[in-house]
Amino acid sequence: MTEPGAVNDPTETRLQLAGHWLQIGHPDRTLSELDSLIGDAALDVRAYLFRGAALHTLDRHAEAIDVLRDGLSRHGPFLLLLQVLGSALRAEGRLSEAESAYLQGLSLDPNEPDLLIGYALVCLTAGQAEKASALVERAASQAPESAAVAAARAQVAFALGKDKDMHRHSEKALSVDPEDPGARALHGTASMLTGDSRAGYQSLASAAAANPGDPDLRQAAREARLANHPLMRPLRPFQRFNPLVIWVGAVAVIYGLRLAGLAPLAALAAISWFAFCVYSWVAPPLLRRWINRKWGS
Repeated sequence: MTEPGAVNDPTETRLQLAGHWLQIGHPDRTLSELDSLIGDAALDVRAYLFRGAALHTLDRHAEAIDVLRDGLSRHGPFLLLLQVLGSALRAEGRLSEAESAYLQGLSLDPNEPDLLIGYALVCLTAGQAEKASALVERAASQAPESAAVAAARAQVAFALGKDKDMHRHSEKALSVDPEDPGARALHGTASMLTGDSRAGYQSLASAAAANPGDPDLRQAAREARLANHPLMRPLRPFQRFNPLVIWVGAVAVIYGLRLAGLAPLAALAAISWFAFCVYSWVAPPLLRRWINRKWGS
């Protein structure tokens, strides 16, 4: 039942539905709702924003850029349009244009966390990890409990080679939003880097299932599955330590036994080490082939 005084506006209903479908991860349905708008309704700033964001989500970045720039030319500087435009431009590798979009947005609101994080990701892509870190910390001062801040911190830590920090920040991002595929991908990568192949596989497999069209994520999940396979357990020392250190240690043990007059033990150690080396050469490619076949490639 309609409340007294309420206006049943089909245009407003469609715009709200478009935003709803976008928010819950159905950008295709967002576009369907927007396609039904006509006249001035199709020129509403929200229509431009939702259409641009939906196209960007669908990896149709060039189309999104055109839509968002059209919206900006019609409505003037609008923070959310600039934010999505910067993200789409970064996805297209147009980093200087993305930087300009974010800087224009920050001129409207210098402390907007999402703009600061977006600009930080542009800097990371350009190899400016220290600048990105400073921007992320500015965002954190405004939104310390944000999952996006934690995820950005994890990405900065990865760029700086700080695996333990990456793992800590990715766990924070995952605790805030356990269903976010991006947080799961970061957590999976961090877990693999810190030696927890089981958690790494679980998170990467979940992220890959949520993004079946991402070949890099799918390959990362396969590699995590390989590292987590029971037949790879004997090779875990190679995952935790430099293989050269292990090789030098093994040779030292064999020669140490010989020098101690324990030739039979030295021979047994040498045979065992050779068998271990052969296993390390043969097992991974065979398992990788089996996993790729099972995953349909």
